[in-house]
Amino acid sequence: MKTVTVVMSSYNGAKYIKRQIESIYRQKGVGINCFIRDDGSSDDTLTVLSELQKKYENLSFVCGENVGWERSFFLALKLAPLADYYAFADQDDVWFDTKIINGINQIEKYAEDEVAMFHCNKISVTEDFSPLPYQIKRLNSPLNRKNAVIQEYAQGCSIIFNNMAKKLITKKEPKEKIAHDFWAGLICFLFGHVVYDENPYFYHISYGHNASGEGHLIKSWKKRFSMFFKSEKVYYLPSLDLLSDAYIDLLTSNDIKFLRCTVDYKKNVISKIKLLCSSQFRRASVLGTLSLKCAILSNRL
Repeated sequence: MKTVTVVMSSYNGAKYIKRQIESIYRQKGVGINCFIRDDGSSDDTLTVLSELQKKYENLSFVCGENVGWERSFFLALKLAPLADYYAFADQDDVWFDTKIINGINQIEKYAEDEVAMFHCNKISVTEDFSPLPYQIKRLNSPLNRKNAVIQEYAQGCSIIFNNMAKKLITKKEPKEKIAHDFWAGLICFLFGHVVYDENPYFYHISYGHNASGEGHLIKSWKKRFSMFFKSEKVYYLPSLDLLSDAYIDLLTSNDIKFLRCTVDYKKNVISKIKLLCSSQFRRASVLGTLSLKCAILSNRL
């Protein structure tokens, strides 16, 4: 039986985390380890986890300082117990009991020494499990290699990946504020294989205050629009992380030229023009692409 370590970052999740963990341990056909890094909760999350640990012997957790969910997930993955496969989980969703085995079955066709990742669809629901009228569609994979560095496509709580992927994802901790799912999806797309299943395998529950903002399209666009009037970046680019010693030997020569262009575009007019004119350096929607090009013009990458 294949083993899977489910990696979670918890934060003030006492109200919902028990239900999610129970759905994780109902997974069929796999051996489950659940590893949680608590990101400095101030509620009863740790008490709930301690009680659950008595029921599930393969559940372990560590307490950490509050570093934000993006970095907390990365730290959790680095510390996660060894397994055949790994999966990310949010603290407040509910999984179908075939979620993990379905993903494993679809990426097992790749050799153990190849990087392979699976992600799937979900059903977005309210707290009482009523489907939301608008179901946000995810991209199966990035449009191209340039699009991959500017647009997240895989939702973290849907992702499953093998041991080779885990080693490559954690080879370097990103310095930029990059979400764990963005980084994992980027690394697996650039250097391995990505499989997508359009069938839903979990309920993504919208509480209106989810940390990632997933499922709140208008809220997400309002946040993006407001960034243009602040000093912060509108988009985060992992170019310097990819150009580091950890990954540069895996990149193509075209990748390197493009990434260096994104690094020096603020001082180099030719680089800026190349980014503005590139038909591949875009986002999936027209509005998103317009926003990206405006960010380039205003030096906000």
